[in-house]
Amino acid sequence: MVTFDYHGALVVVETEKDEIVLIHPLGGPDHALASLPSDPCLQGEVPSIGAVRIVKEKTGLDVTIAREFITFIQEGTPTGTMCAHGFIAKITGGELLADGPEGSAKAYAIDVLPAIVPIRVANQRTWTSTSANATRSRAEARRRLSLAGICLRRWFESLSAVSY
Repeated sequence: MVTFDYHGALVVVETEKDEIVLIHPLGGPDHALASLPSDPCLQGEVPSIGAVRIVKEKTGLDVTIAREFITFIQEGTPTGTMCAHGFIAKITGGELLADGPEGSAKAYAIDVLPAIVPIRVANQRTWTSTSANATRSRAEARRRLSLAGICLRRWFESLSAVSY
């Protein structure tokens, strides 16, 4: 049996304009490296409920969870071993925060997604999982993946050109 210290939620937030919401570091420009809305869940909190809370706190947006698309164990986080849950969420209200607790939240079109902060290993793994699913046949990918899967595959492919 796999053991872990806590649950965490990583959320791919999709807009009605086919954009993905990311967060930039405090004081960073719009072209700075970014991250998914993500954080540890509270003690005893159901991960999907934690995901909704985390998105609200970090981005100012109200969301509903469309689905959970990955669960994995992430060792070596600053707070121990995490059971990470990757979710896709749809916006139901709220407004993007210009000065959230981790920095500004911004929505990006598919073809201009910034790179993910390299130290955010769970963010990278979540993106990788979504993009791996997108390599299935086009018909199956359209049927099985939401906008996020397609967007993330394109974004992940662009990462191979970025050197850290």
